[in-house]
Amino acid sequence: MPILIALLGIIGGAYFWMNRARNAAHMAGDLADAAQTALGAARRFGFRRQANKHPVECIEDPSLAIGSLTLAFFQLGSMPTEQQKTALLVSFQTQLRVSLTDAEEIMTLGNWFVQECQGATPAVNRLSKKVWKLQGAAGLDPTMAIIQDINDSAGSDLNAHQIEALADIKRAFHVR
Repeated sequence: MPILIALLGIIGGAYFWMNRARNAAHMAGDLADAAQTALGAARRFGFRRQANKHPVECIEDPSLAIGSLTLAFFQLGSMPTEQQKTALLVSFQTQLRVSLTDAEEIMTLGNWFVQECQGATPAVNRLSKKVWKLQGAAGLDPTMAIIQDINDSAGSDLNAHQIEALADIKRAFHVR
């Protein structure tokens, strides 16, 4: 009887560790897929990271810069709800004239740019300057239109951080 119990214990342990190893392999595959998705999105927008340059300075697509800026702006508030994320995607599609896939990729890359800037406040400053460099005053209209679209869909007022960020955006675009 003790040999039978020991044998069942060994089989149960082997089964347990086999499942853990299989689940770890699935998780590693999922992480690799997520990384490939982000890299693919970056390549489609022509983003190439350069040595000794901040990633935001390497952006060459105005749509990516504007989308990242507006995403950083809304991260200054509370965490965006699913309704706000959906409204942001729709606004990207209409204001930036991109497909749903491109809008989702802009959101993914935008989150990465915000992380690389060490938060939403520095990201707003850096990205607004980048949009100015890429498009000049013409970049302000789609940026403000996206901000207005999302604010209208949320039905809430801007918080103090977002009001300060609007002042920073206007300064970057030389608007009084």
